[in-house]
Amino acid sequence: MIQRLLYNALKTGLAEIQKDPRILEDVFEWQMDLGATEIATIQKWFKEKPPTIYHGYARVDYAFPLYSIILQSEGEKDLMIGDDAGMMDDDDPNVKNADIRGAFWSHSYGILCYSEHPDATQYLYEVAKAIILQAAPLFVQAGLYGIRVSGMDLHPDQKYLPEHLFVRQLTCECECEFNIVDRPSRLTKAFKLAGLHLDSSGSPSDVGGVKTNIIPVISGTEEE
Repeated sequence: MIQRLLYNALKTGLAEIQKDPRILEDVFEWQMDLGATEIATIQKWFKEKPPTIYHGYARVDYAFPLYSIILQSEGEKDLMIGDDAGMMDDDDPNVKNADIRGAFWSHSYGILCYSEHPDATQYLYEVAKAIILQAAPLFVQAGLYGIRVSGMDLHPDQKYLPEHLFVRQLTCECECEFNIVDRPSRLTKAFKLAGLHLDSSGSPSDVGGVKTNIIPVISGTEEE
């Protein structure tokens, strides 16, 4: 599941930061040219208030700061002819020779970065962005492609969040192939005529004397 890939990437990245806060220097000094005093403050903040990670929108009783992973949208992008994605060649007799139905899907996930201070929210956002970009090769290994990352500020909906919270969203878009094994197709194959075999060297007795009315084509010429 894509949201779990995002969750595991964030969890692993934050754990590495806890073990080695110098990683934050790579993000905020080399990339953003922040000063040593501010970077030290960021390192102290991440050490003392490590963000938690949740699936779904944050609730008012959650501990902040935090990351929330949400599904923004997904759907079929490119279809296969007849939804045909091939056939199972697994040795498992329960699925061997079963048809595979599939399509190519596009997905968009949001990582919402919540905190009680606007600067801290920006720090959360930049760290999440660095972690996701660093983890992109792992997403590719999992079968994702067309990975794109973008972001924006959000105004919290006061019906759901206290007014003192700040939130910025990191958007992760990707595409992947989605397949389903059609198990019943194994049975239906047994009752389908896949084609005709005609032995060009045979005789009328091979078919019990029945007239086939089939004219074989050999090397581009008709043999009567």
